[in-house]
Amino acid sequence: MPIENSGKGQLWGIVLAAGEGNRINQFIRYWYGVHSPKQYVAFTGKRSMLQHTLNRVEKLIPPERTLTVVNPSHIREIKTQLADRPQNTIIYQPYNRETAPGVLLPLIYIFKRDPEARVAIFPSDHFIMEEDRFMNYIEFGDKVVRNFANQIVLLGIQPEAPEVDYGWIEPAETIYAEDGTEVRRVGRFLEKPDPESALRLFKKGCLWNTFVSITKASTLIEMTEKYLPQIWSRFERMLSAIGTFRELSIIEREYREMEPVTLSRGIFERNLSNVATLEVQNVFWSDWGSGDRVLDTLNRVGKRPVRLMGKGRGWAEQRPYAAAAHDFL
Repeated sequence: MPIENSGKGQLWGIVLAAGEGNRINQFIRYWYGVHSPKQYVAFTGKRSMLQHTLNRVEKLIPPERTLTVVNPSHIREIKTQLADRPQNTIIYQPYNRETAPGVLLPLIYIFKRDPEARVAIFPSDHFIMEEDRFMNYIEFGDKVVRNFANQIVLLGIQPEAPEVDYGWIEPAETIYAEDGTEVRRVGRFLEKPDPESALRLFKKGCLWNTFVSITKASTLIEMTEKYLPQIWSRFERMLSAIGTFRELSIIEREYREMEPVTLSRGIFERNLSNVATLEVQNVFWSDWGSGDRVLDTLNRVGKRPVRLMGKGRGWAEQRPYAAAAHDFL
């Protein structure tokens, strides 16, 4: 059941949906015949990845406390798929400046309304099979954040293979455990390792990094101020402008001049003492960053694209469109 809205200090959701997904666009155009970014594509059934994500989040957090950050250039998809979202929950990001600004923009709107808020951050391009179980881990992570000061909890997935295209988390000592669920300090992050390193991480019991995370809004603001002071000075000006006639012009100006920075590199990796990982077990999760990964997942769940039925063995994104098409026609 969604958590009731009873004032300040609530759990809020942030859904990141402003990306272009350039790596997978050719795959989408060929197999699905659309020119939309991947988060707006219905790979299975009638709901898009973004709609699946929002429905998943709402198992725990009500729609009025779930903010979605979007790209104004996707206005056609936004009007079609997000028309029924509650007022003031769609946040337009004028330019893509990577994940740190992508999270901070909706975060300052939340902080303005609820300075004691806790936030759960969700990418919109993840496939998750056991959604109820996954959201139970979000609720568990929120419990940890409520009881540990200045804590960020990242969800890590039990790996199925030595994947080289994922980020990895090497857990350290346990800081909290309950009924077989452990939260451990992050020892280090490793991004897209080579095959030999990935095999070593797999054998060592390291985890896939989902980027899904839970923390207090004030904690993330304090860490941004400490580790990314120039970025924070811009968001501080935006925060002051919220609710004024200059709000949109200030946001556009600050974004136009802003340097891109990822949340992982800019804050998480520089602050390991306050970052922990919660190991998610018995949940099938996939980050749909490539066509191959989409097909692997859809084959697994028996929902391959119609054009794929009975044709070929796989999708080769690295080759030109015509060459790839030849494999299946």
